[in-house]
Amino acid sequence: MTAPTRETAGTVRSAHVAYFMPPDWARIARHATPALERTSGDAPAVRLLVLVPDAGAALALTRALASLPAAAGRRFIAATSPARLQRLLGAGAADAIVGAADVLAAALGASALKLDEVRTVLFAAADEMDVESDALAAVLAEVPKEAARLLTALAPTDGVEALISRYMHRARRVTEDVTPAEDAKAAATVRYLTVNGSALDALPALLDELDAPSAAIVAGDAPAADAARALLSSIGYPAGPLAEVTTGTVKPNTALVVTLGVPTATVWQAAADAQPAQIVAIIAPRELEALRLLAGDATPRPLADRASISRARAAEARRRAELRVELGEGIPSREVLALEPLLREYDGLEIAAAALRVLERTRTAQAEMVTAAEQRVRTQMREAQKEKEAAEKAERGDAPRSFKPRGDGARDYKPRGDGPPRGDRPPRAFSRDDKPQRSSFSKYRGDKPRGGFGRDRDDKPRGGFSRSDKPRGPRPPRGDR
Repeated sequence: MTAPTRETAGTVRSAHVAYFMPPDWARIARHATPALERTSGDAPAVRLLVLVPDAGAALALTRALASLPAAAGRRFIAATSPARLQRLLGAGAADAIVGAADVLAAALGASALKLDEVRTVLFAAADEMDVESDALAAVLAEVPKEAARLLTALAPTDGVEALISRYMHRARRVTEDVTPAEDAKAAATVRYLTVNGSALDALPALLDELDAPSAAIVAGDAPAADAARALLSSIGYPAGPLAEVTTGTVKPNTALVVTLGVPTATVWQAAADAQPAQIVAIIAPRELEALRLLAGDATPRPLADRASISRARAAEARRRAELRVELGEGIPSREVLALEPLLREYDGLEIAAAALRVLERTRTAQAEMVTAAEQRVRTQMREAQKEKEAAEKAERGDAPRSFKPRGDGARDYKPRGDGPPRGDRPPRAFSRDDKPQRSSFSKYRGDKPRGGFGRDRDDKPRGGFSRSDKPRGPRPPRGDR
């Protein structure tokens, strides 16, 4: 099926193109191939700027761009954080940068990124972007006005239309085959398995889980198909119907069809026409809406692994055991009389299934009530524990003291003159008159009089000479001293 093209310009073919397609990074990267080929032989500089919604998309799309033949000899940078982008730009110039608008705006604010030589801007998965973002406006303000702009989105939402009218004036619109024809045959069973990394990495575990007698692995392009064949060969799958890799054609009556990502509507219709027992799509979470468009009336449902199925079967076995115990004790006559009128309208098995559903609903409500009661009890216990700790702190004096300004209360002030006269005071318990003051070393001196200032001046002069022994003569002149 050829992708229809609708011209929005007049007679001039615009350089801005909007592609409406699933968010498949390999297919989006192929639209950037002409932009990479036009930069061959130029000096290293950022000439391709790719805007994505988040860091995970930046990593995935950078890997897809680097695997293109036109990417040989070029350096790509996945801008997952501002600090990482600045370090990588400091190591050398890059030919293309893939990142979210807020990361690029931070690098522009730090003068670590220059976009004055950008020739092509690609808005990848534009339906997940915020067109009113200030970071997006700051980044596009540094891009030259003559740069070509490309856009990919699943559907022309209001945000996509606002982005096109603001930054891609008179852009051409190309709608790829994202929905099958109205008279197309619907698939019997459609399941999906969401992965955050490569869809190819989840393929071996999926084949082991389903264990189908024949399987067809549908890849998006030839490089992806070669990688899938190499993986299957490395784990022991021979070339044949047990696990056959294809890019479009699926043999009739194949038991299992596994798609690596979301294929085009033409490839999906070829897989549905083969009438497989089930189709399982290994997709990223952002590709679920595109898968719903392809499936049509066959609503895609998540694939349950073997462990989940085993747990569900064990729970059903326990319920049947409970019913057997009740039936073994005898048929309850009251319940039979209550349900007998329903046998005229419904089958007995249907009535039992409805009763089992009511039982499960009642048990679920009781479990919720028990959980809520336990939560209330835990809350009350925590509050009681906090009150107990606060009371213990108050008893120990650890509680914060209340602030009381000075002068607010009445002070017990007594003037100094209110006491008894000094002469009427009772004597001290120890007085100098009762016991002589002696130093702690008096016991070593005996009764000898104390030297220094403790001696009597009449007994011995204090200094080295006595002033009374020799009369003091005239003082000699100052110069003869």
